[in-house]
Amino acid sequence: MLARAIRPQLAEQYTDMLAKMYRSRRMLLSSYRHTLRDLVWCDRQILTHLEGMMSLKEQSSVYLRGQIQEPLSPGELFSVALFAAGTDDEFLLSGCMGLAQALPRLLPVLFSVVDRMPEQSGLWPQMMSLPTCRAYIAATRNDRAASVVFSQRDLLALIEQGRCIDFLLYFLCRNASPLFVPALETVFSSGREELILQGCRAVLCSRPQADNYTRTAISHLLLLAHSKNEDIRLAAVRHLLTHQAVTPRDFVRDLTEEDTDIRLLIKAMGWSGLPEYIPALVAYFDEPEYARLSALSVISVTGSLPERDGWQCNKEKDVHRTVDSESADIPETDPEEGVSWPERAAFEQWWRVHQGDFAPDMPYLCGQLTTPEGLETVLKQGYLNLWPLAFMRMGQFSERADRPAINQSLFLCPATKYP
Repeated sequence: MLARAIRPQLAEQYTDMLAKMYRSRRMLLSSYRHTLRDLVWCDRQILTHLEGMMSLKEQSSVYLRGQIQEPLSPGELFSVALFAAGTDDEFLLSGCMGLAQALPRLLPVLFSVVDRMPEQSGLWPQMMSLPTCRAYIAATRNDRAASVVFSQRDLLALIEQGRCIDFLLYFLCRNASPLFVPALETVFSSGREELILQGCRAVLCSRPQADNYTRTAISHLLLLAHSKNEDIRLAAVRHLLTHQAVTPRDFVRDLTEEDTDIRLLIKAMGWSGLPEYIPALVAYFDEPEYARLSALSVISVTGSLPERDGWQCNKEKDVHRTVDSESADIPETDPEEGVSWPERAAFEQWWRVHQGDFAPDMPYLCGQLTTPEGLETVLKQGYLNLWPLAFMRMGQFSERADRPAINQSLFLCPATKYP
C-alpha cells in the first residue's frame, strides 16, 4: 500500500531531477572552470535519473501526460522527450515535437534528445518526420544518416523557416547530392542574413568537398561582420577567425581602425588566439565594464585561470548600478556573471614568467597550439566553454560540443576511464 503511494511521488521526483540536470549541464557547457570529467559526471546523473523514470514507467507516463498539457520549460521538455524516446511513447514525443514547432527556441532541446536516442528506438521515423530534426540527424548521427531523404519540398520548407539549413547543406554536400548547388545558391542569393550565415557555416564545415565555394562564403562573412544585427555580427567574426578564413592580425587591425564596439574587439582578440594581444587585453582589466570579458579572452589564449594562478582580484568590486526601490529602471543583466575579477598586476607577474612559452605569431587555444594535437588536448583537458572554438578550428560544427560526454570521451581517448 505504502509502495503504491510512494511510486508516483518518486516518478515526479526523478522527472524534476532530470530537468534540473539538463539546466545544470547548460551551465557547465559555458563554464571556464569545468572540464570533460565534470561533463561525464553530469551525463551519468542524467542517465541515472532517466533509469529511475523508466523503472517507474507507468507512474512516470501518467505524470508526464499531465505535464505535456501545460507550457514546459526547456528542462521539463527534455525530461518528457527523453523518456518518450526511451520507452517508444509516440503520444508524448508527438506532444514535445508539437511544442518545439510552435516555439522554435525549444528545438535545441529536441536535438539534445536526438543525441541520446538509442539506435534501436522505434521512434526514429516519428522524429524524422520533422524536417528540422531530420536535417540535424542527417548531419550528426552517422548511424541514421543512410536512411535520411530530402525532397525539393523539404528543402524549400526549411529555407522558408530559416532553420537548420546549415545541417541540411552539410548533408547534401557530403553525399554529393544534386540538390546541394542550387540550394546553396538560393541561400546565398536570399538577402537574408540568418540564411547566408548558415550557408557559410555549411561550406566551412564541408571542406574540402565545398572548397569551390569557400571564397564566396568568406566574402559573405566579411559583409556579415558589419551587420547591424549583433548576433549575426558576432557569429561572422568568430567564424572568420576560428576557421582561419582571414589573417587574424590584419582582421583585428581592421576592426580597431573601424572603431568597432569594444566588446566585439575584446572577443575577437581572444578568438584570434594570438599572444601578442595579451598586453592590450590586460589593459582592459582596469575598466570594470570590460575587465571580466577581457579575462575570458586571456583565459582563452593562455589557459591560465585567475583562481589557480593567483591573478583573481581579492577585494570585492561593486560595479553594478544600484536601483532604488521606487525607480522604474530594470537592472541590466550581467553578461559575465560568475567570472572572477582579474587583478592586472598579478597577471602581469604571471605573464612575465610564462610569456616565453608562447610564440607571438602562433595562435593558441587554452594554452595549446591550434594544431590537431593541441586541439585534441583542449578537448581532453581544457575548459568546457572553449570546446565550441576547438571544434570550429577543427572544421566542425560548434554544436558538437553539446553531444553526450561518452561520445566525446570515446572520440578523444577510447582507453580513458572516468570515475
